[in-house]
Amino acid sequence: MRVSSDMPDDVLVLHDALQQIRDTFGTPNERISHPFTEGQGVGLSLYLKNCGTALRFLQVHIAKCYPGAPITLTGDPRLMERDGAPTTQTTSALILHGEPIPVSENESPYITMSRRVAESYPNVSIETDWSAAAFWYEYVAIHGGELLLEGLQPDTLQGDRIVADLYAKYFGVQTEFVPEGALIHHTSNIKHQTSVSLNFERIPDLYPAVALTCEKLSIDLIATGTDRLRHKESDRIEAVRLHEVRNDHRMAMALLAADFPVAESEQSCIAKSYPQFPEIYSRITTVERRSTDGQPTVKANVSTLSVTHITPKRGVNDDNLGKKHALSKLIHAATTEYVWLHDDDVILPPAATESVCQPEGRSVFCQPKAVCQHSGLVILPLKMESESDEPSLLEKLQIAEYAAIQELTMRTAKRGHAVMCSGANLIVRREAWLACEPDLHPEIPSGDDMFLLEAMKKCGYKISVIDEPDFTAVVRPQTTWRAFFRQRMRWAGKAPKYTDPDILRCGAFIVAANLLQLFCPLILLIKFPIEYSLIRRRQMREHKIINYQLSIINFSIASLLELLYPFYILLSLLGGLFRQKKW
Repeated sequence: MRVSSDMPDDVLVLHDALQQIRDTFGTPNERISHPFTEGQGVGLSLYLKNCGTALRFLQVHIAKCYPGAPITLTGDPRLMERDGAPTTQTTSALILHGEPIPVSENESPYITMSRRVAESYPNVSIETDWSAAAFWYEYVAIHGGELLLEGLQPDTLQGDRIVADLYAKYFGVQTEFVPEGALIHHTSNIKHQTSVSLNFERIPDLYPAVALTCEKLSIDLIATGTDRLRHKESDRIEAVRLHEVRNDHRMAMALLAADFPVAESEQSCIAKSYPQFPEIYSRITTVERRSTDGQPTVKANVSTLSVTHITPKRGVNDDNLGKKHALSKLIHAATTEYVWLHDDDVILPPAATESVCQPEGRSVFCQPKAVCQHSGLVILPLKMESESDEPSLLEKLQIAEYAAIQELTMRTAKRGHAVMCSGANLIVRREAWLACEPDLHPEIPSGDDMFLLEAMKKCGYKISVIDEPDFTAVVRPQTTWRAFFRQRMRWAGKAPKYTDPDILRCGAFIVAANLLQLFCPLILLIKFPIEYSLIRRRQMREHKIINYQLSIINFSIASLLELLYPFYILLSLLGGLFRQKKW
């Protein structure tokens, strides 16, 4: 076999080790007829880096072809830590050495493939690696667009071929096989699931790509058969959770494909299986490469997301019909697939102001593209800040309340049961908004956001979240108690029209808990820790986003808010039900 320096480390390490063994001890045929005795011959130490495949094959190869040879196999610390129990690679090596391994009814595709190679030797061709293709499926699922993976074909014994089926079923990535290979593209017009349940026992190498795809698309992954993952090049369960490379080639590629930062020094481990990946990834929009080592070649055509920013105001039209009417006119007039909604009194997030400006109030950017292409509605984060360096007590109470509301909003949406959103910062697919327009209650002056959320869920559109610093808009608290209660009563006035089960359950629970507090103050012992944890968690996230006014949400403010909240809820509900509903 001819080898070149751009081949995977697994190949190079194994090839070099076999060459050293032959150079030192001769060919296998020579040694089988003259086995070693203890202490005979010159010792040979082979350094295998972190290549478990090479280790398992050589363990069998030395035992079968060089019995008793003074050969020591060493490698990186992680390789030496890995479980020494036999694996499918051990069985594969035995088959390739002629060992009569009985066929099992539930045999691993990897072992079946080894049997086919052994039967057809030396007339065997190197197939393109489906496990390496998984990271390009991950990339398209997250970013959209179209990729041609040259060399991939459907007729294969590789178990990881199932990646095409999985990504078609759960993530909307379709595969078309053409003479050049697999043409994959993302289809947005599908209803995506909120959770995916997969057994990785037979496809452990797909876990990093699938897990990070689910995370990026706000899909819950229920993973079983993951015991082996803790004994791979890294503990992949923990590495995925912490977004760490840990010198694991598959973790590095999965993190890159999902847009997580991977230092250049950490990318060197990718050479173990796919040395061309970092370069192809960095040139993904223009790359066209040829491959001779069994890795998929990539040609990319990945488009950015074009968005129209809409900021409706009362009086923006001459009809004097308020914000909803203005919003409808602006969205009907928009020409882009997506619109980004803002209230006119918010401070826009960096992603909205730093985008590349286009004609007609549009912008083009890549970051939320993947989430949007899977969703009818994308909930974006908000943060409340006072304009004053010394906020009033009323402002501090609102900031604490808003932090709890935001944390609850993001948590429920990420779990597929969204109960709140704000029109101050939303991205919506124009087509989905137009489909939902009849259910937005034009007779009620407010509620364009909550009724939109209800309608999206009713029509089966996916609700997603981008909870990132660059997409966080800033809102201001009300400065007087009168303005505060007018706003809250307007919010509460929409409640009788809600029909979504998640919203109704959440609202009923909050109202019941607060009214119960009036009659049984001891419920605070249960209620306060929960709500304070919501405030603190959002406060910690906002601290990472903007280090500003962090200290004003403290225990005393949260405690005062907790004591006042039942009265505020009661007043808001009564006022919202009976006040005149108009702009």
